[in-house]
Amino acid sequence: MTLKQGELLLDRYRIIEVLGHGGMGSIFRAVDENLGVEVAVKENLFTIEDYARQFRREATILANLRHANLPRVSDHFSIEDQGQYLIMDYIEGEDLQERLERLSPFDEEEVVFIGASLCDALAYMHSRDPVVLHRDIKPANVRITPRGGVYLVDFGLAKIIHGDQTTTTGARAMTMGFSPPEQYGAARTDARTDIYSLGATLYTTLTGLTPEDSLAQTMDQIELTPVRERNPKVSKRVAEAVEKALQVHPNDRFQLAAEFKNELLKAQSGRFNINFNFDKIVPTQAKKPDQKSGDKLSSLGVITKEITKKNDKERAEPPEKEKKLKTPRKRIDRGGCLSLIALLSVVLILGLAVFSLLNPVLAKNLFNFLF
Repeated sequence: MTLKQGELLLDRYRIIEVLGHGGMGSIFRAVDENLGVEVAVKENLFTIEDYARQFRREATILANLRHANLPRVSDHFSIEDQGQYLIMDYIEGEDLQERLERLSPFDEEEVVFIGASLCDALAYMHSRDPVVLHRDIKPANVRITPRGGVYLVDFGLAKIIHGDQTTTTGARAMTMGFSPPEQYGAARTDARTDIYSLGATLYTTLTGLTPEDSLAQTMDQIELTPVRERNPKVSKRVAEAVEKALQVHPNDRFQLAAEFKNELLKAQSGRFNINFNFDKIVPTQAKKPDQKSGDKLSSLGVITKEITKKNDKERAEPPEKEKKLKTPRKRIDRGGCLSLIALLSVVLILGLAVFSLLNPVLAKNLFNFLF
């Protein structure tokens, strides 16, 4: 029996509204009346062993993850003859699929920011011991908060890899257009599986269209339509990065999420003024653009300067303030000059005195001649 609005679950979680329905249950927004905070409640109504084990696996995976782009699990419990429940952070906002329906396609700079954030989450998950794979990355499983935070959610198909293990420990399912070919059969899935799905998600946000199905591509039934063919505004390097992530052969993709992120950021270098340290937790007061100076506000709240060319008249004529500036005159130190004249006079007098003593006759004749 599914939960109802206003119902109190486990004498603690007050149900506020339904956020979504899935194949095995629903997700609700609720209030933790013990702590006074909003939480998300995920229910599993299929309590047969296979589904129950999968749900417990999701709870275990999320409970051990701590990352800014992943939700945090705070509780997990079962109620006999009713269902299993997972309590996690409530991520305010909308999922990427809903956002696409309103704003498709996205600006390239916003797609790069979303991609870089999700690469960070994947790099963290793939570096865990044991490795954690998501295996269901798609726009519906990416949450965007009103402050611009990006979260990867819904780990129902997640898998844990122990060492060189080749068999799956999670449910296997596919989403056409977002799943790589190895996810369709018994082939091994690894970190490159998530990279493909992330590439497909970014492709969709850039073009507004889902990429061609990977299995059909491997059977040579169809080819991937280039990003720039669907959206010419996308830069060549960003398009190439996304298309590399979408290669049907795992060895041809980025091997690490960090490589994918670096390529996205390098492609944007010098093209946009992006703040990749975008606030995800505490909102900050955004600086208002100066309309007089021609500042503009980008879609991420980053102020960029509008560059204008000076005309010939402005280059030829210096600013009025500079015209008034003149080279200052060198001031003469009159006191120093007078001292020098006095010193020379004393030296002359002393010289004449010495000359008179040495040659009094010549000195007398010179005196008579002058005076």
